[in-house]
Amino acid sequence: MNDRSKVIACFREAGFRMDKDRFEHRLIAQKFVYLLRLKGVEFVYPFRLYVRGPYSPLLAREYYQHANEFSRCETESTLSPAEADAVAGLTGLFDKSPSLLEIGATYGYLAYEMHQSPEQAYRTVRRMKSFYSNEQIVKGVNRAKQYLFVPTDEEKAALDAELGEWQRAGIQSMRH
Repeated sequence: MNDRSKVIACFREAGFRMDKDRFEHRLIAQKFVYLLRLKGVEFVYPFRLYVRGPYSPLLAREYYQHANEFSRCETESTLSPAEADAVAGLTGLFDKSPSLLEIGATYGYLAYEMHQSPEQAYRTVRRMKSFYSNEQIVKGVNRAKQYLFVPTDEEKAALDAELGEWQRAGIQSMRH
């Protein structure tokens, strides 16, 4: 399967029919593919950080040259179960919101490509995306973390233990 076919299959899975003439659609396409790439879906498209976040000129060339395929989601390609799960998770968290995808993808680029600490990446996003509200930035960053962060078994156990204590405390307070 070539990358264009895989991208179109991802968009079809997400229910996204791209219109290359709409800026929001181009932004969604770029950030959607980038976040899928960070999640482990393999694409050859190289991304660099631009004003509006990670951007691939090669991907842009594809959706301009093959606009009909993208708008109709025409492809014979199908996704693996893992790729379909990655698309479902991304769609569920970001709901194809241009602003949240832009914020989340920018955070991901800073944290994963530039190896900034979570705190530094957050501060950089706030500075770069000052035209978005603090609430939008927090939402976008938190959703990126939720989507990209896979806790280890030890982290899961520690979280379960902590949540268990909170639940017991909540149940105890309801009894009194």
